[in-house]
Amino acid sequence: MAALKKTDLTLEERAFETAKTLLKKYQNPHNLKLEENSNLEDSYSILITLLYTEKLDEEEQLAIVSIIDEMKLLDGNR
Repeated sequence: MAALKKTDLTLEERAFETAKTLLKKYQNPHNLKLEENSNLEDSYSILITLLYTEKLDEEEQLAIVSIIDEMKLLDGNR
């Protein structure tokens, strides 16, 4: 999986692209839905599901954890 740089995409875009890439790689085993107009929470739900149900490689796990950490930081600043 190509590493996405934080400065290149917004958090929402990064979460969407990561979810889209992983769904394609793991052939969407849980029939999860990700549409082009999906919001951050949709992507988050998919990423969490994949994190706990698939054997992701370390880079994929770190990408998901990075997104979750950034979401927590943003949520804490509200």
